[in-house]
Amino acid sequence: KQWYQRRVVITAGISDELDELFKKTPQYKKMIAELAESNTAKNAVAAKLDGGDSQEKMESEESGKKEEEEMVVERPSEPNDLPEDHLVIKSFVRVGDLPKHALLKNYIQGEIILFCVKKPTEALFDQIFNMLKKKMGAGEEGPTVEFSNNVNQAVMYLKATDPITHEVKIILTSGVMRDEEVNAMTIAQDKSLKVLNRSACLNALAYLRQTKWFESRMSVNLIVVLQLLKDLSKRIPAWTPLSTWSLELIVERCARVKGYSTSRHKFSPAEVLRRVFELFASGFLLLDNPGLNDPCEKDLVDVLGYLSVQEREDLTASAQYALRLMVYNQLYRILGIAQPAPGKSLSTVSRGSLPSSFKDTST
Repeated sequence: KQWYQRRVVITAGISDELDELFKKTPQYKKMIAELAESNTAKNAVAAKLDGGDSQEKMESEESGKKEEEEMVVERPSEPNDLPEDHLVIKSFVRVGDLPKHALLKNYIQGEIILFCVKKPTEALFDQIFNMLKKKMGAGEEGPTVEFSNNVNQAVMYLKATDPITHEVKIILTSGVMRDEEVNAMTIAQDKSLKVLNRSACLNALAYLRQTKWFESRMSVNLIVVLQLLKDLSKRIPAWTPLSTWSLELIVERCARVKGYSTSRHKFSPAEVLRRVFELFASGFLLLDNPGLNDPCEKDLVDVLGYLSVQEREDLTASAQYALRLMVYNQLYRILGIAQPAPGKSLSTVSRGSLPSSFKDTST
């Protein structure tokens, strides 16, 4: 975690350096000139309005007061100063499992989204990547960092494997891409400026919305269940196709007291886990229904719509078998641990070799 925090601090320093470099460009000088011209024009209009107010007051006191009130309403607002604090990178936000407190033990991954003031380009992407390599790779104490990137996905990777694997993903995006209307002219302009992949940038914005939803709806008990299901998806092939976002939605829906009620969760982790298995075992993936709607999107989007027919059948059968194991008090086989001694708590049992399926009888 300290290694990750160090990367966050360095990323903030890079934002300041980019602002200083931008101040030396012709674009910044042009922006200053346009702002000064706009301020001059608005001040002239305001002075003219003030002069008109004084002349009308000399003619008639009562009518002057009324005119003054009208002029105050119509007077243009003070011009905004140039946003010196964010010229290139507006902000950066931590997303993913680390701020959710849902990290798994043997793999630590932190994710940062960099919000650019304008649409990020390939030139800006390369500039930030080179600055990261220069600041983090040269003469820094600690594990050796491996740098890689994927321009098509607008993502940079910083990875270290000593003593355990920990990785930081940095994704570039901009809120302008979600607000603007996409047409042939916009696409042509983005192509000429070599703007990063629009789909990847929009996915980063969706990732941020999902993180905010998680922080507002998930409790500690639900995070425990989510970690168990994420570990399950890494060990059991039938559960591998499920994405982290789909697991989060399913856990939250299964913890609701009644239907679509937003009441506070009153179930223990074991009860929520059982309700998850019951949901899949009921065959809702095999039925002709709308599926699982995404609450972070304006349009109707089925979060589980990407699953194939075979994956849905395998997942249903696996959930039915897991539910039987829970009924017969064999939860240890689901968790992938050795069978506990009679009267011994599962929390005191060390994790042995992980079975490849629930039906592995080696334990």
